[in-house]
Amino acid sequence: MRCTRAVAVTAWIALAGLVCTACGADNDAGPDASAVAASKLARSSHSLSPDTSSDAAADPAWSLEARDTTYLWDLEHHSNVLVKFGFAALGDALSKPDRDALMRLLAAGFEGRVPEQTIDVVLNEGTLDAQRHDGAAAPLRAMDTPAFAERLLELRQPFAAPPTFRFAVKRITPSERGDLDAPWSALCVMQIGGTRKSDGGPIETALLFEIEFERPTKERMAAPAWVRAFSILRTATVGSETPLFRKALTDYGIDGRRFHDNWRTKRKMQVPGGIYACDYNRDGCVDLLTTDAFRQGNALLRGKPGGGFDDVTTEAGLLRIQSDGDLDAAFVDLDGDGWEDLVFAGGTIWRNVEGERFEELTDRSNLRSLAYIEGQRSTVTVVDFDRDGRMDLYVVRGGGFPTSWLEDAGESPHRNALLRNVGDWRFEDVTEKFGADGGPRSSFTAVWFDANADLWPDVYVMNEFGDGALYVNEEGARFFEMDVDPTTDDFGSMGAASGDLDNDGNIDLYVAAMYSKAGSRVIGNLPEGVYPDAIMARLSRLISGSELYQNAGDLRFSARAVEYQIQDVGWAWGPALADFDNDGLLDIYATAGYMSRDRREPDG
Repeated sequence: MRCTRAVAVTAWIALAGLVCTACGADNDAGPDASAVAASKLARSSHSLSPDTSSDAAADPAWSLEARDTTYLWDLEHHSNVLVKFGFAALGDALSKPDRDALMRLLAAGFEGRVPEQTIDVVLNEGTLDAQRHDGAAAPLRAMDTPAFAERLLELRQPFAAPPTFRFAVKRITPSERGDLDAPWSALCVMQIGGTRKSDGGPIETALLFEIEFERPTKERMAAPAWVRAFSILRTATVGSETPLFRKALTDYGIDGRRFHDNWRTKRKMQVPGGIYACDYNRDGCVDLLTTDAFRQGNALLRGKPGGGFDDVTTEAGLLRIQSDGDLDAAFVDLDGDGWEDLVFAGGTIWRNVEGERFEELTDRSNLRSLAYIEGQRSTVTVVDFDRDGRMDLYVVRGGGFPTSWLEDAGESPHRNALLRNVGDWRFEDVTEKFGADGGPRSSFTAVWFDANADLWPDVYVMNEFGDGALYVNEEGARFFEMDVDPTTDDFGSMGAASGDLDNDGNIDLYVAAMYSKAGSRVIGNLPEGVYPDAIMARLSRLISGSELYQNAGDLRFSARAVEYQIQDVGWAWGPALADFDNDGLLDIYATAGYMSRDRREPDG
């Protein structure tokens, strides 16, 4: 299905989190500000349209009406005002805590509501404890104003010093569409972080709530009695005796200043480098290869038995500034001698000489001629897909905007490459023979795992601009493509990882994709009937976030991220699955962020 008209909406979603702050939450959105916002939206819609050569891109019929785009910008501005002024006062009252200040925010006739019943989960794992009380699907019961105020203040009690409060708006709208002076409502998240009284360890509470209020202007938010109703839907608290992680670069002998930092330099990079782990010298300590585009290039950090690392880049023969094509790498034993060699997505190969040094064999290999495309970012993954005892390579390529934001696949001019290791540092391109080119998808990475427990490695190819695909290995003879869940897609995906999260013997799949609070607000406020139901469902998937595909065996997968409440990470990138607390269950580490302005305002 193709619908160019939706370009206006998807362009708006892409820009909402980056551009709407230009409106400024200090001023009410007047006609001038709305006109500017609408103008920006109109220009951005056409500039992002992949069909700019056609008459459709210039046809007003393919865009939202100007009054609708202006209305969406107005709502975004009012969301900023609610957070910057209204929620700032609420957080301040709860943080102190100041019961009188809190009561002053509540209007006459205020309604406080809590779930009649909740689904409660309590976890105590050594130093870590967690509680979740989920009543989002339950009926609500009313509490009188003083009692409800006390309920909110109870959120502050476990914290020692005044905690920090952060608020996010997931959905916002006036009760009457188009009437900004009507009562408003919003679905929001409150995050409270700090140290707890009991042991001084870190603690964080998250609250999902609905709030009803008067039109959020700077003046009204500064005045008392603007909160009409407040409904608590879900609470979750996690604490531990000590931090689960701590910053330790300096402790381990790594100088963080050697890496490119978007906050410290004018040149901004989406992916300035990477980190790759391996015990390359087989001494029992983990070593690290770091790649960096604009600082000091690659670095090989050798792990020490007592902890920490030594920079051995020079003595290992790897000291030279690498090109952009050499930012993505993999450790893999290509010659079968038991020592992990180095291969870069740019096509260079380095032989591990018994853990002493690396010898470049790029000229001896044919890899560069098979796998390298000038200027095209690639990722290399390793697998013995045909189980012949030689490690093969699968080169994954991103790039290429789709012809429509609503298609299952983009139109990337490049395809992935399956390269079979034939020995002596040479490879055979068997992509077409085995049907594993990934289609026209823009893929940041691919994940190899045994999806159907037949002992043959399968590969999941994600898609930045549409639906990913699982390529099932037919006993090393060919791959066939399948959709793991037709109800979902991977739009906005930037990474993936696999592992048996529920210990049932089947390998599950986690795909990190973009979750946009601004996009959710926009989709929720589109005019009724502006697009067909199928298009609306598709648009909703564009910003719905990361997905967990739970494997039930026999190639049966089901999407469970919303149920497990792990979808709304933010602008998600490369995730990792690991048992961080040593309880025998894999945990998910989900990274997020794009181009935040400074360290104080992360955009994850």
